[in-house]
Order: sequence, then structure tokens, then C-alpha cells
Amino acid sequence: MENEELKIKQIYQYTNILITLFFLLFIIGCSAKKPQIGKKAFDKEDEYIMKALFFESNGDYNKSIPIYEFLYKKTNKRIYLDKKIEDLFYSKKYNDVIKEVEDLCKKKLCDDKILRYEVFAYLNLGKLNEAKELLLRKLNKKDEFFYSVMSYILISEGKESLALEYIKSLYALNPNKNNLLKLSDFLIKLKKYNEALAYLRTHLKMYGCDYDICIRLADVYKSLYDYDNLANIYEKLGVYDIKFYILAFNIYIQNKEFKKAERLIKTAKLGDEYYLFLYLAKKDYKKAAYKSLELYDKTGKLNYLIKYCEYLYASHPTKEELRDIIDRLKFVVNIKKDAYLYNFLGYILIDNNINVKEGIKYVQKALNLDPTNEEYIDSLAWGYYKLKKCKEAKELIDYVKLKDKTILRHKKLINQCIKENNDFRQNNKSNKNRLRKKKK
Repeated sequence: MENEELKIKQIYQYTNILITLFFLLFIIGCSAKKPQIGKKAFDKEDEYIMKALFFESNGDYNKSIPIYEFLYKKTNKRIYLDKKIEDLFYSKKYNDVIKEVEDLCKKKLCDDKILRYEVFAYLNLGKLNEAKELLLRKLNKKDEFFYSVMSYILISEGKESLALEYIKSLYALNPNKNNLLKLSDFLIKLKKYNEALAYLRTHLKMYGCDYDICIRLADVYKSLYDYDNLANIYEKLGVYDIKFYILAFNIYIQNKEFKKAERLIKTAKLGDEYYLFLYLAKKDYKKAAYKSLELYDKTGKLNYLIKYCEYLYASHPTKEELRDIIDRLKFVVNIKKDAYLYNFLGYILIDNNINVKEGIKYVQKALNLDPTNEEYIDSLAWGYYKLKKCKEAKELIDYVKLKDKTILRHKKLINQCIKENNDFRQNNKSNKNRLRKKKK
């Protein structure tokens, strides 16, 4: 039983043949549920039909099969025999399916619809040669079913090159989406990427960006690291889901194609937030700052106001802009008690010699909330340095182990300050000694 289930899964994986089968069976099933059987052959015919359909709906084929057999013998209506074979197949009685179909063929009553059940019965029994022989001998060679099943059998036999020709013929016979995906997937499996791309691109030009086709194209471009074409396909897929526009935007940003990114923001209407991402990628901090301020004015979200202060400070602000940053940060820290913001405000006051003592007070507030943060300790040390309290600065900066460029510069200047003070004391002491000697 498990082996049979595995075989069915393999059929799905390679060529989706069973999808075709179940589609056909669905049609057959629907036609049986509303059979055009004409005049009733006997009074209780409808009653038997309802019983059979009830058992079918519950998957109890062992009870529906004998009812259809009885109905066929009683009425001689072909539809009941077809339904019997269908239920034999569903109940996995594959040898019985083969026998029933062969009996019909001997009576010259078999048709393509019934023969397909026999083909699949052979496949589920692992009898590939018998299935192939039946296909070649009795099935219509201009039918999609023929090419689909033949390609599956050839793949199972390891004859992939020949199987490919059958799949190409299948697509040529009916160039629909499913057949194209079957063909392109098999070409990709064979690492024939350029050929797969040729089929997919041609289909795209002729029929437009069907979701599944464009997704498959995107998969191929991703495999080939072809990000230019990948971004283009993502843009086309954006009409189905905005996430694809965002994926395209990210590729443009990573590739520094800023004009394309800006165009996409406009055409896809991604929103002002994406202008912010764009300006940051370009390191245009001034524009990023004022876009953040614009977003703050629109939304009232405090985070945008904080970003405005950060980006504007990174843009080497004018004195007027620096004053604006300080005023806005003071407004923010009155609302939000945050160590990072206290330190940020304090450092600006200290580093720009605006109000070092006030800056130290803000940094101390930050350290009260986060006493071991080395960046905040550095800010306090820098404040003491600015007040010429180099000894206190040195005691603090020695705790800092970070290798940040700015912190290393602070350390160097503080150590230099200590050295200069020591030299000054040493020189002062030497001068005093000389004076004492002269007096003597």
C-alpha cells in the first residue's frame, strides 16, 4: 500500500499526470451524478443510483461497485459500466480495472476515456512497459494525455532527453500555463537555464505576466544571480502583491540604482517612508532629516522626530540647525525618559561647546538609567575633558574598551592632556628647585 502511494506522489512530482487524471475523473463523475440516461429501465433505477452515489461520497466503493454492476446488467446503459470502472480505480483494484477495460475492448466498446484508466492502472502497478505499449497502440497521439504520460514514463526510465521532446511536443500542442511550467521546470532540472528562459520570456511577451509564469522566471533569475532582470520581474509581479515592489526596490538600493528606486517609489506609490530609505542609502542625511520631519508632522510619531535629530546632526548642521536639534531633543526627553536620548542631547551640548555643564547633567541621567554603557561613560569623560578636568576624564575613559574611532580620539586627547599636566607640574617643580639653589 505504501509503495503504491509513493508511486502516486512520484507521478505528481514529475509531470502532474494525476492532476490531469482527476480532472478527467471529475468530469466523468459530474456527468454520472447528473446522468442523461433517458427513460428509466425499471421503477427503482433512481433509488439504486442514489444509493451508489451515497456510498461513493463516503468512499465506500466496495458497496457502490456492485450496485453499478447490477444497474448495467439490468439496463445495459454504458454509463453504469464506466462508473463501475471508475470506482474500481478509486478503490485501487487496478488488476480488475485492466480486466474490465480489456473485456470492453474485445467487444470494441472501449474509448480513450476508459483506456486512460487502464494506463493509470498499469502505472500504479509499476508496469511501465505495459502502459507505454497501451499508449502507443491505442491512445490518440494528438492528445495532450498521450504526451504527458509518455514523458512521465520516459523520465521514470531515465530517458530524459527523449522525455524532453515529448514535453516540448505537449507545449506545442497546447501552449497553456501548466504545460509551460512543466516544460520550464524540466529544463531547469536539466540545468538548461537559457532554454527555460527563452520559453518563459516568449510566453511573457505573448500573454503578459501571469503570476505563476513570472514567479518561475524570478526563480530562474535568482538562481543565475541576474538581479537586473529579477528586479524587473518583481516590478511586474507587484500588481499581484506589493511585497514584490518592495523586493524590487531593495535590489535597486543594493545595486545603488537610485534613479530606478526613486521611479519605483512614484509609480508603485510606496509612500514617503521609502524616500527615507532612499536618502539614507545615498547618505543624503539632510534630505533624510527633513523627510523624517515631514513624516513626524503627518503622523505625530515621536520616532520620526528623533530620526530628524539624528540625521540632521549627521549632516554637519549649521548653528541654526544645531539649535533646532537641541530644542527638539529637550522637547522629546520631557516626554520620553530614555538613556540614549539623554546621552545624545548631552553629547551635542558638550562636543559643540554649547553648554558643557548642562550636557554633563544629561549624560549623568543616561548613566543613571544605564550605568555600564561605555558610550555614555565616554561622553561623561569627554565632558570633564572639556572642563579641563583631565584626571577625572582619565579615570572614566580607562573603563571604556570600545574601539570606536571617536572614542579612540577622545582617549588620545585625554591622555595627552594628562601628559601635558604632568609635564607642566614637572617643569614647575624644576623651576622652583632652580630658584631655591640661586637663593642659596
